[in-house]
Amino acid sequence: MSKIKVLPETLANKIAAGEIVERPASVVKELLENSVDAGAGSVAAAVQSGGKRLLQVRDDGEGMTQDDAILAFEHHATSKLQTAEDLNAIATLGFRGEALPSMASISRLVLRTRHPSDPAAAGTEVEIQGGTLRSVKTVPWEKGTEVTVRDLFFNVPARRKFLRSNDTELGHITRLVTHYALAHPEMRFSLESDGRALFDVVPVPTLKDRIYQLFGEGFLENLVEVSGRAGNVEVYGFSSRPHEQKTNPYSQFFYVNRRMVRDKLIASAVRQAYRNCIPASAYPVVLLFVQLPFDEVDVNAHPAKTEIRFRQQGLVHDLILDAIQRALVGSKSIPIYEHRSDAWQEAPIPGSNFPGSPWTTRSAPESTPFDFTPPSAAADPFQRAFNYPFRDETSAPPEYPQDHHGLRIRPDMLLGAPTELAASPFDLSGARILGQIHDSYVIANDSRGLLIIDQHVAHERILYEKHAQAVRQQSVEVQGLLVPVALELPPHQTVILDRSLPELRRSGFQVERFGGNSILVRSVPAVAKDYDCQKVLSEILEGLESEDRTLDVDRIRDRIAVSMACRGAIKVHMPLAMEKMQWLLDELCKTKIPTNCPHGRPIILRFSLYEIERNFGRI
Repeated sequence: MSKIKVLPETLANKIAAGEIVERPASVVKELLENSVDAGAGSVAAAVQSGGKRLLQVRDDGEGMTQDDAILAFEHHATSKLQTAEDLNAIATLGFRGEALPSMASISRLVLRTRHPSDPAAAGTEVEIQGGTLRSVKTVPWEKGTEVTVRDLFFNVPARRKFLRSNDTELGHITRLVTHYALAHPEMRFSLESDGRALFDVVPVPTLKDRIYQLFGEGFLENLVEVSGRAGNVEVYGFSSRPHEQKTNPYSQFFYVNRRMVRDKLIASAVRQAYRNCIPASAYPVVLLFVQLPFDEVDVNAHPAKTEIRFRQQGLVHDLILDAIQRALVGSKSIPIYEHRSDAWQEAPIPGSNFPGSPWTTRSAPESTPFDFTPPSAAADPFQRAFNYPFRDETSAPPEYPQDHHGLRIRPDMLLGAPTELAASPFDLSGARILGQIHDSYVIANDSRGLLIIDQHVAHERILYEKHAQAVRQQSVEVQGLLVPVALELPPHQTVILDRSLPELRRSGFQVERFGGNSILVRSVPAVAKDYDCQKVLSEILEGLESEDRTLDVDRIRDRIAVSMACRGAIKVHMPLAMEKMQWLLDELCKTKIPTNCPHGRPIILRFSLYEIERNFGRI
């Protein structure tokens, strides 16, 4: 007797449904895609109990005839493909013909629809339960299609018990509908949960308008516009300024030909663009659109249609990287910190508030109405809805009074009006150095208020960009060692060393293998002549070892520059003369990204004059 058997159709359908329908949000995704493909101008979604009890999506799209409505529940029945060649240039969001039969096999589903060619009284209602057709009726119906899904996974208890809480499932649905609302600002989208309206956005002409509708003006002000084109590939959208960071990627939205995707190539380009702007553990806010010919991308990589393959991967990656980096270099803005007395700030759409915190940035609240973070991460406030005069470390501090808190201050700091600030968001030419706190932070003021500058990370940014430029121009100053230094490396680091040798030499390290795991260091960059060679090289190699992606020339070069800058920068608890503080500020203003150090930490904090005066009771 044969051990291999053909599975019953009902069981096969349930297995197939597992690839398409992972959770309630999966159903909403498939139905929204059908609505967009049907040419709908308005889509309304409603859920109950996080979608476990009920999911409903209604649109005003083309609708179907009765024959098509019945046929739509057959596996691999679709109007979007005719031949195998059509797979090479898919222009629609859906095309596999699997979504409706899959969700019908694990729920109680009712579809109502009417084609424009049918009279108003000749709509169609199809009812299916657990994959079994229960009834087909002719019913009055105005326009478009409505799909109601009840009791999802009612006949697959093993899947149902793995669903998360109602709030978690609702969070996934909310984020998903927001994804599609961002991709299609020309359409109206609404979402209702247990009878409560979560949002309702009307058609608007631009993506910027849609962002304002969903997230509010403060959120929008904290973004920079991204754009770029190379051949027939275009990239556009928005990304956050370096000081706006999240602890997870839930605020990153990627689209290819307006299809929502999860793509490692795009995510990698975004990470690389922010590599020296934010900490490695942080995530920027990104809304990124890639437009290219349909035959340049393969969307048939997974049944869920969220994984894709680009034919020109290198071109797409480098275009995204360049576009975001250019936007960040042009942003150069400092966050303004204020104490907020109001606990809530009204958002421009009903049912969505911006939770406040004791200290928030004026340009964007830490929370947005739809941050879509699962409740397990809600405790994090970011998750709720980056020739050297400082080598002389013995220079005497300025002769200014110093109190027991470690504050040295200029005698005239309370006299006279601040210098007028220029219009540029990072033009600090009008800033006046006032002094130093705890021999670690430089204090300055301008017409906007008070500036606090972390002297170590500020100098780190300056040295990082100078070293990177010297490497590019092949002008690194090298210091030969009178006696070459022999070092012993761990075996795993010798592998990384071999791959990094060319870039180490360009950066000023003359290193050669010396048998076994030993190396010989004959020269170092002049700026590192006083450092422990073994510590410097170990730090560089350890940093490269921790990279979770393929090492390339840029990554190796960057890691060397970061390590050199960190070791060469002035330290905290180091007193500085006034002229050195001024030099620090002047040189910082010349850098490409003066707001964050190469590790991503902020360099400057600004406290507004308004907030200072308010706390002193002057206003």
